[in-house]
Amino acid sequence: MMPYPAKNSLFEYKLIGDIVRKYPEMSEVMERHFGGHCLKRPGFKIQTLGMACILFGVNQKRLLQEFEKIQH
Repeated sequence: MMPYPAKNSLFEYKLIGDIVRKYPEMSEVMERHFGGHCLKRPGFKIQTLGMACILFGVNQKRLLQEFEKIQH
């Protein structure tokens, strides 16, 4: 599994579709935070992760912590 570079990147500017393509294991985490069918919603994958967190009221810090947990 390739580690998600959350600590060393400005994750909020990454597109959700790019994250899921590069790190498919992150799909489960996103579905937990944004809803079960979030990745099937039109336009969801072309949003940045930061914008989606703002729009859906998701805590960015917690989301990143979960990303880091599944890497180890």
